[in-house]
Amino acid sequence: MLREIIYNDWYTAIIIVSLTIIVSAKLLSPNRFIDFMRLLGNSNYLRIHFKDHRFLDPFDVLLFINFCTNAVLTLILTYSYYISVANLTHADFVKLVAVLGLGFITKMLLELGIGSLFEIQKLSHSYVFQKVSTLNFLGVLLLPLNALFIFRFPDQGRLLVIILTFSVLIILIGLFKSIKSYQKLLINNLFYFILYLCTLEIGPYVILCKLFSYDIN
Repeated sequence: MLREIIYNDWYTAIIIVSLTIIVSAKLLSPNRFIDFMRLLGNSNYLRIHFKDHRFLDPFDVLLFINFCTNAVLTLILTYSYYISVANLTHADFVKLVAVLGLGFITKMLLELGIGSLFEIQKLSHSYVFQKVSTLNFLGVLLLPLNALFIFRFPDQGRLLVIILTFSVLIILIGLFKSIKSYQKLLINNLFYFILYLCTLEIGPYVILCKLFSYDIN
């Protein structure tokens, strides 16, 4: 007799894959992972590990994959709860993760390219490192929250609000830390900073939301 396939089975598989990725990152660099988990509390991680950072750093790559996976999962859960159940295949999910990942990578390469063009490579590299670290930290926090939602937390609506609020809050904290690090430079170039926020920070999120809405329908 064939067992009935439970709808949450493939969501559970995603949670297991994400957990495996995080454990792999911790095993790859245990001390760095401990510093990373204290990211919001102090700036030691950013200060210490930026010196040896590479763009395709294995530690960051693993955690970035986890972030993209859980960010897409959060979007799907939000869409399914508030609008209608998202009828997605495994291939659709992978495609959405790839779109999100490529979108962020393209954006970071553009920022590094602008830094190189204006001969501020160190500044742009430091900013990209801070932003990637913040997103990766968010990805780690999203994993247990998504798992709670999938396994039928008693008040899913409230939990979803908490997830979305935490996500926005962490991104804003990361942006605030970046602004604080370069506040003198930004004050002297306020117009260009506002222009940057509109084109390279807010714009890509609007585009990604539209792409996500198109793919999920």
